[in-house]
Amino acid sequence: MTEPLPQIVNKGSKLEEVVQMALQIGTGAIDVVLISTSEISVEDDLANFCREPRCSYYGVSANCPPYVSGPAGFRDMAKICKNALAIRITVPMESLLSYEQRDIMKLLHEIVSDIEKMSIKLGYSHSKAFAVGSCKEIFCHNQVDCRLLVKGGGSCRYQRYARPPIEAFGINVNQLAKIAGWTVNTDKNADTNKISMGAVYGLVLIG
Repeated sequence: MTEPLPQIVNKGSKLEEVVQMALQIGTGAIDVVLISTSEISVEDDLANFCREPRCSYYGVSANCPPYVSGPAGFRDMAKICKNALAIRITVPMESLLSYEQRDIMKLLHEIVSDIEKMSIKLGYSHSKAFAVGSCKEIFCHNQVDCRLLVKGGGSCRYQRYARPPIEAFGINVNQLAKIAGWTVNTDKNADTNKISMGAVYGLVLIG
């Protein structure tokens, strides 16, 4: 699902190479749009929802609050990384509302982490990936504890793919989708049974 490259990309540049390789990693499953980090809406109030009302994964994953730098940390990263890739996987809504949801989220985390590693390999050493959903729920739902939070627990079981959730950094996902040019249903009263398609989103800072 190729998106037109914006004016911030010079033809044949390393940044264009990052976009094209991201599309290859997604193997047709994703939409990718290159955006400026200055456009990304970061809202402290959104990140605060992790704590109050308390998310069930608050404090149980090293990639979730209070163990991540939150909005302030993201703003600092955005000063270094001037560009970002907005990532979208579009799937039938019935799949998002079923047992398939975990597999969809897992795929999203795997894709953004691979894009992150590819970007670093191409010289963007500060690149950082994010994806919706807690890695504890996606990868370690059968484990009692996050290994990184257990004294002497060792390394992350899924270090290669587990990435921090977008929402923990106060990133407004609806606004992110609009920046990327994607249509978002923001009607809170909409009947989900009548919405045929849904989406999950990821973000990779490039810098």
